[in-house]
Amino acid sequence: MIENVTGRRLKTTQASLEILSLILEHGGLTLAELDTMVDSSKSSICSHLNTLLESRYLVKRDGVYRVSFRVALLGERARHRYPSDEVVERVVDELADATGQEANFTIFEHGRLLMCYGSSTDEGRDANGIRYRSEYHLHNTAAGKAILSELDRDEVASIVDHWGLPRESEGTITNADRLFDALDEIATQEYAVVDEEFAPNLIAIGAPVHDADGRIVGGLSVGGPKYQVDMTRLEREFADELLNAVESLEAALS
Repeated sequence: MIENVTGRRLKTTQASLEILSLILEHGGLTLAELDTMVDSSKSSICSHLNTLLESRYLVKRDGVYRVSFRVALLGERARHRYPSDEVVERVVDELADATGQEANFTIFEHGRLLMCYGSSTDEGRDANGIRYRSEYHLHNTAAGKAILSELDRDEVASIVDHWGLPRESEGTITNADRLFDALDEIATQEYAVVDEEFAPNLIAIGAPVHDADGRIVGGLSVGGPKYQVDMTRLEREFADELLNAVESLEAALS
């Protein structure tokens, strides 16, 4: 979902978070490097860096700023809301092994999917050249479309307004009306499929994962290249494996 923020926003906080995100994304940056990336004066960037250092969200060595381990500890606390690493890795690994394809568990927050854990067999890894991203859109991923199909249409519209419908492949749905029509069809099933909507020649099937209160916490998906698996096999064989895996994850959250 997109959180409804109605209060006042602080530009200084947004700037600090942007700097923190850039440092995390690049694995470390100098003040000079940040000066070329951030639309603020060098003195202002330096003030943000000093504040983040004092708050122990950054460390500085040899002029390079890096995200501190304290941030990792905060992230670990957030992970307690989700299935344990051991459960996620076991379930996703078993799904990848059972299908011979790539399987992913992603977290649903703020209208995006964030990678929690991905797994692939050696065969699938060699074939796909898999490189996991950190975030995914909902409209062109199997788990994302399955999640959208369960949301109120006003909430879907809010997510589309916020993130748009960017085209990542020729098959990506970029029209809101077409997306809503697709979601109406998906709503009659327990899963969603994508056919070259995320990337050329890649197909996948996905389903939402709920907590004990029925709230969506993320999505599970599995898929691969069309020369290894076709749409018929995806729905006839992979659907049962996928839904059994979802059941295992949800049991861990009950």
